[in-house]
Amino acid sequence: MLNLHELQTARMSNPSVHTLPIAGTTLTLLSQRAIYWDDENTLLVADVHLGKEHVFGRSGIPIPAGSSETSLARLSTLLTQTGASECMVLGDFFHDTPTPQESWLNALQHFLDRHPTVQFSVVAGNHDKQAGQALIDGRIQWHSRAVHRAPFVLCHEPQIDVRGYVLCGHIHPVVRIKPAHQRGVRGPCFWQQSNGIVLPAFGEFTGGHAVRPALTDAIFMTGPDCIIPVPVKLLGSKNRRTEHG
Repeated sequence: MLNLHELQTARMSNPSVHTLPIAGTTLTLLSQRAIYWDDENTLLVADVHLGKEHVFGRSGIPIPAGSSETSLARLSTLLTQTGASECMVLGDFFHDTPTPQESWLNALQHFLDRHPTVQFSVVAGNHDKQAGQALIDGRIQWHSRAVHRAPFVLCHEPQIDVRGYVLCGHIHPVVRIKPAHQRGVRGPCFWQQSNGIVLPAFGEFTGGHAVRPALTDAIFMTGPDCIIPVPVKLLGSKNRRTEHG
């Protein structure tokens, strides 16, 4: 059962950012579901899933248009706010091979035009099929394998890599916090483990997977304007892993 006072105190002390010193450098977790790597002036996001609403539409499931454009607008704002010189997507930049008429392709071109000095790259995820990569603006650089940039390994799926601390996505982690006698709230989170951090999905239309952290892990739940460090011990046994997994 969660201690509401402890959560409120955490929210006040870390309203929209949370800094993490790791291996001699600093990562800044942003409430907008991104990481800013200070030393490299690099913005990191995962699981944007551009074009997902169009994929659903092609399957006969009508989804309101515009979520991809909204994701790009949010990313544009973050680039302006941080002044990042590089933006790296940790997989699943788009959801499936697009058709040429999908509106987000044009929006992506305008987005890149607005940030001509920013270097954009993607570590290809399971949704980033090569056929789709060929249709994406050529100003984006693609990496077919994990990128080692000491002290980090930048990849899509969680893994152990002897080369460094892993920053990844793929899972779309979320947790539910439930103070006593309240309905609680479910939201995306950064999930820090001993060997790395799983980023929350950046895209507007992505969904989430409820994770079960171990007591040795750290959870940073994100809201529109805040990051809340959630003590794993307060999540309850149903929401966390036991010591043996």
